[in-house]
Parts: sequence; C-alpha cells; structure tokens
Amino acid sequence: MLSTPVGAGKREAAPIHRPANVTVLSVTTALIVVTLYTWYPVLPVVFQHRGASNFEVSMVYTLISLAAALLQLQGGILAERFGRRLLIALPTFVAAILYGVVWWSSNWPVLAIALIVMNVTGALQNPSFTAMTAESVPSRQRAHAFSMFQFASGLATLAGPAIGALLLPSLGARPLMGMTALASLVAGAVRITMLKDTRREVSAHKIRIRDAFSGRLRPLTMASTAFMAVASLTVSGPFIALYAHNEGHLASAAVNLLFSVGWLPAVVLSFWLGRRIEAFGSARALAIGVTGHLGILGLWLLLRGELPMMAALAASFLFYQLAVIAWGTLRMEQVGQENAAAALGAMGTVAGVVSAAGPILGGAFASVIGPVGAFLLAGAMGGWTLLALRRLPAA
Repeated sequence: MLSTPVGAGKREAAPIHRPANVTVLSVTTALIVVTLYTWYPVLPVVFQHRGASNFEVSMVYTLISLAAALLQLQGGILAERFGRRLLIALPTFVAAILYGVVWWSSNWPVLAIALIVMNVTGALQNPSFTAMTAESVPSRQRAHAFSMFQFASGLATLAGPAIGALLLPSLGARPLMGMTALASLVAGAVRITMLKDTRREVSAHKIRIRDAFSGRLRPLTMASTAFMAVASLTVSGPFIALYAHNEGHLASAAVNLLFSVGWLPAVVLSFWLGRRIEAFGSARALAIGVTGHLGILGLWLLLRGELPMMAALAASFLFYQLAVIAWGTLRMEQVGQENAAAALGAMGTVAGVVSAAGPILGGAFASVIGPVGAFLLAGAMGGWTLLALRRLPAA
C-alpha cells in the first residue's frame, strides 16, 4: 500500500486477473519492436547522414526522452478514470500515423519532430503498460509476467536488427520505417479488441507530482530516476551505436548485428531471470543487474572487432534484462494496488524528466572527456541507483 501522502482511507477493490492481457501486450509489442529495430539501432547514423551533428543527435535524444516523460502523470490519471485498455490502444494508433510521417520525412528536423511527438503520446501509455501487466496476474506471478513481456520484446529486439542487417544495404531505412507504421496499425487494432481492463476502484485522493517525493515513493522515485538515466546513456541512448561505429569502426549493418547478437542471451534466459528475481527479491536483483550491466560495458569499451564486442555486449545486456524485469516488479510491489497507474505516472514523470538530460549531458561529457564520457556518467548514475535502493522500505 502507498503511504498516507499518496493515498489511503478507502478499501481496494478485488483484483481482476486477466492473464491473457500479458500475452496480448507481449505479442503486439513484439510486432512493433521487430519492425522498429530493423532501423532504430542505426538511427543516430541516419540523423548524421541527414545532416545532424553529434551534438544535434544528442539534443534530439534528450528531447525524445523528455517527451516520453511529460504526460505520464496525466496518462496514469486517465487510466484510473477510463481504464488501461484505451490508454494503451489509442496511442498505438497515433504512433502508426507518426511512423508514417517518419517514413515520409526527408530531413532530420522532420524526423526528430515526429519521434518527439510520438513519445509525448507514448507517455500517456506507459503507466498503463506496467499496471496492466502486473494487475493481470496474482502478485506471486508478477516477475513471470514481466519476464514474458521482456522475452517477447527482447526476441523482437534480437530479430529486428538481424533482419535490418540483411535489408538495410539493399533497401535503406525508409521502407523499413513504413513497415513499422503498418505494424503499429495492426497492433492498435488487436489491442483495442482483445485487451480486457483491470482497472480498480479509484481512491478519492488525487495524485500530484509532489507525491513522488513523499512517503515510500521518494526512494523509489530516486532509484527509478537513476536507473532510467543509466538506460538513456547506454541501451536506449545513441552512445553505444556511435561508439561502435566511430571508435570500433563498425559499419551500419555490423552495428545492427551487434545489437542483435547482444540481446540473444537476455532473450533466451528471460524466464530464468524471472525466477532469479523471485529468489533474490526485486530490489537486490535490480542492484545486481545494474552493477553487472555497467561493469561489463566498461570492459566492452576496451575491445575492438565484431566478435569480442558482440560477446561483451551480450553479457552486459543479460544483466540489463535482469534489471528491467526487477524494476517493473519492484515498482508494483512498492506502489500497491490503489491508484497504481497514477502513482506510476507521477514517478515516471519525475524520473523521465530528470533522466532525459542523460543524452545531452552524455554528449557534453563526450565532447570534453572523449568518447567514454557518456559511459562514465552512466557509471555515476548506476551508483546513485544502488544508494537509492538501500533506502527502500519493506514492500
């Protein structure tokens, strides 16, 4: 349960478990991701080819991250009022339109604006994803549910770059962007027809941004902020691709293959990782995942050649997968059931806005320190994550 500053005083409604939701979310997300990742890993290179400088690429990634955070609280509040299904399905249709704009665009500012607007609408969707995944199963099965979702999205992340490595040399990125628009349209239709709501009775207490800084949510918000910053500087940011391309001297197709092979152990072992979280506890598993991810990524920076870089990145991504699954489980354990989506939205807004500075700060560090600057900053954010986790109360 949430502490008093976030919401209390009203009995929670009985859970409405709908395990099929996890399958629908997993499959539709995989459909979008497999097409998206045929070209998204080389997006920084696409920006460069369309005239953007390294600093401009970092600025775009910062704005994309910021856009993905701004409306999360509103998305959570709307999900409590109208249900998770609509807040998941409708932004998917908007994404289909915007991927169409991405396909149509011929210069980097239009491409950037479309991706930024897409993430603004995606922010409305984010709290419902986490809440619906966790609420669709009994609490003891949450780690398994998040493992299934990460397995599906990870499998797509694995397959997408491999397909892109085959298609990019002959087709280029533009037709692959069109495929992503079509996949989003299909996914939206499936979600609106097949998802079933898990919305609970809503407390009279209204969630505010300040609630993310009070009670038991405060250390969870700090841990989430730091972990999201780690992600924005590593897996979700431009720096791994740029480092592999510029310092590792890998071609665009090889960078795509690097990501494809890198996700292989994480995908294969997703359910095993879920069982490890059940054994270790979600907070401890998150700490292990962050430490392993950043430690091995530090070794990756010293390597050259496709095979050594692939092997090290695969080990780093395995730990990152452990951290992501644990993070989803931990947030629902700490938040509880009442007003879950709104509370997740408040935390997501704060964490997303702060961590959105990661790419631009990483770019600034890189311009002063060199190509490893962004990764040093990621290490500092990893240390912040570990410190915040030590302050979490018992769930």
